[in-house]
Amino acid sequence: MKKALVLSLSMLLATPVSAQSELAMLLEVLKNNGTISTEQYQRLMAEQQDEKPKNQALPLVKKRIKNQSEVLVENGLKVSSADKKFSTHFGGRVEAHAAWYSSDDFDLADGSAIRRARLFLKGTLYNDWQYKLDYDFVAGGSKGIKDAFLGYKVNNSVQLIAGNYKVPFSLEFQASSHANTFIERSLAFALSPGRHLGAGVNIFKDNWSVQAGVFGNKIHLSSEGQDEETLIAGRFVWLPIKKDDYFVHIGIAGLYSNNGDNDTLRLKSNPESYVANTQLVDTGGIKEVEDYSQVGFELAFNYNRFNVQSEYIQSSVKTGPESLDFSSWYIQSSLFLTNDRRAYKKGKFGIVKPQSILGQDGSGAWELAMRYSEIDLSYGSVIGGVERNMTLALNLYATPEIRFTAEYLKVLEVSKNNPTTDHASVDIGQVRMEWVF
Repeated sequence: MKKALVLSLSMLLATPVSAQSELAMLLEVLKNNGTISTEQYQRLMAEQQDEKPKNQALPLVKKRIKNQSEVLVENGLKVSSADKKFSTHFGGRVEAHAAWYSSDDFDLADGSAIRRARLFLKGTLYNDWQYKLDYDFVAGGSKGIKDAFLGYKVNNSVQLIAGNYKVPFSLEFQASSHANTFIERSLAFALSPGRHLGAGVNIFKDNWSVQAGVFGNKIHLSSEGQDEETLIAGRFVWLPIKKDDYFVHIGIAGLYSNNGDNDTLRLKSNPESYVANTQLVDTGGIKEVEDYSQVGFELAFNYNRFNVQSEYIQSSVKTGPESLDFSSWYIQSSLFLTNDRRAYKKGKFGIVKPQSILGQDGSGAWELAMRYSEIDLSYGSVIGGVERNMTLALNLYATPEIRFTAEYLKVLEVSKNNPTTDHASVDIGQVRMEWVF
């Protein structure tokens, strides 16, 4: 009988915490009347004490797990609520460049520079609202404000957006500089509108997208006492072929601006190298500008490790005396030597994420690339010049956050209807280190 009673008491020890005080009193009575021995009493009390903290802690642990937020230290600091309705991503980017120049025609100084030093904060509110603030300390002042906008997700395909952000124009410009293949964007970037204050709508479907907006001035330009420009822009992208291993991208974009009360416009381009801070082609200030318009055509093909990308941009500037036409285009190709590929989403290329990490029993991602680009900023009375470039590049994506690039760039020709400088050329060697956090 004593054995059966002891066994029953052992089973009772698994009962909830509220019954354990009564068990202790019962054990004390049984010991005193001799039903259980002192040794049995001590053993049963010890078992009761072992079970007590476990039974008490379990509901609390479950509650904490249910309500805790998620914190990730990956490509920046990311925090999200348990229900995913709120999120914050704090990060940044640092780019360091060095370049060496050789030319009998231009005096370009070798050197190094911090190209970008950015901090950003972005995230979501109540699932449907998005925000982003991105500041570049190298540009400084109001010019350092890059993205500064609010977005509202109407549904899974439609987004409304307002603030300072990229005008929807150009495949190369829409992608982050960290996602572009070369150290600097092509000569055609001189005709990209940049970021402006405005509002618009983005529609992203499975194999097509539309972006459109109405914009005012660039954020760092003062319009005090003057009407600022009104710029209307739109971009349409279609993927007629979209498979797991390959796709074809076709895009067209257009914009129109009345230029506001500002009757001057200037177009210029550096030689796809930042360090020298020199523009080899430059229209200077074009006077009596009434309005201007642009159209751009995009084509890209990606097959596993191989990629081809090209754009053509035509710019028409209407002045009092004449209408001026300028143009630029490029074609580029790249091939990964490792089992990697360029990322692509929502009508633009994204950051390469290597399959293996350099230093973690991996080699990173290695990419060879070549580009030809051309710009013509001479028309009528404006002699901005013609430039043609060829670039060879080697990229090492050590991790998704760290990238190294080495380039040889040949300025094949710079022509400005000047016998002294026509057909001038430049040889450029440059390297870049990027760290995204």
